[in-house]
Amino acid sequence: MWPLALSKPGEKVVVRDIIGGMGIRRRLESMGLYPGEEVEVVLANGGPIILNVKGCRLGIGHGMAYKIMVSNNGEKGRK
Repeated sequence: MWPLALSKPGEKVVVRDIIGGMGIRRRLESMGLYPGEEVEVVLANGGPIILNVKGCRLGIGHGMAYKIMVSNNGEKGRK
């Protein structure tokens, strides 16, 4: 697993865990980001990270992206 902030554009990843309290968990879940959800990284250039979640574009800040732990589908660690 690694933080979403370290993913590259075009990479499809699965949300595995959200590190933080109930406030951040609820906020991310309301945007469609919850454990088990597959997302595609559209843009990650040091600023906000743009994701494709269920066909919708979503922008999240770099700091928040470090609290979202992801992995490749079916993998436990990054190759």
